[in-house]
Amino acid sequence: MKYIVLDLEWNQPRYRGEIVRKPVFLSGEIVQIGAVRLNRFFRIKKELRMTVAPRYYKKMHKKVSRITGLKNEDVKKGIPIEKAVQKLRRFCGRNYVFLVWGNDDVAMLRDNLKAFGLPEDWVAKSYDLQVIFSHQILKEKRQIALENAIEILGEAPFQAHDALFDAHSTALICRHLDMKKGLEEYPLLYGDICESALEKAEISVTFPDKSAAMREVSSTPFYSDACGEYLEPSALIGQNTRKYLSLAKAESGKEYLVRFTFFRRADKRVRAVREVFP
Repeated sequence: MKYIVLDLEWNQPRYRGEIVRKPVFLSGEIVQIGAVRLNRFFRIKKELRMTVAPRYYKKMHKKVSRITGLKNEDVKKGIPIEKAVQKLRRFCGRNYVFLVWGNDDVAMLRDNLKAFGLPEDWVAKSYDLQVIFSHQILKEKRQIALENAIEILGEAPFQAHDALFDAHSTALICRHLDMKKGLEEYPLLYGDICESALEKAEISVTFPDKSAAMREVSSTPFYSDACGEYLEPSALIGQNTRKYLSLAKAESGKEYLVRFTFFRRADKRVRAVREVFP
């Protein structure tokens, strides 16, 4: 089994009318890919870094540019997403799993593959090292930024929000963890939320504030095209200040995990994106 530490940076739409909604709601377009391959001792064997030329969100969002250091001229010189995915697949090879920090990268990768009509069957199972770190080092269940985790471990600071540097730092954290135990315990700690969502959609109405949005989405049944029936959410459990989980029961008795992500618009109203997981 090979371990591929994957990190992505993505550009965001600069205004609401620019958002791609079909064939998938594309909240970000990949502009940088960083990956490192680890051996069975979780030491780095090989690395990969690519800048990807965006096709939809061609102008860098000011916030993203400030955080990543990527400018319009940088991404303009990038390679097409099709070529980047091909190179990443060759780099991964066969019989591998992804190690990531947070669960957004694999979800964003799948969204981009769908948006560009590229196959997803090669996207391996992923493990969020943040979960293992929180369990083994922090001894509590909470999210923590990668740079803060590095500081807690006493490692040297690094340049955050560069895909390859972040991948290197994530790989470095493996040395401080009991990875064998962490991977074995992972289903009990986290479950399968890193897996691809069955369905992702923006809720059609907006809300005056986040509290109103949370009350509404947690008390309103909705029809899921993917499940073919109505789902009734339960109380929300926060992952962070934007993302909340709910266990939703279907009419058939099946249960699904639903994640709601809330965004504040320029007019201060709140919109919500809903994802349904098995």
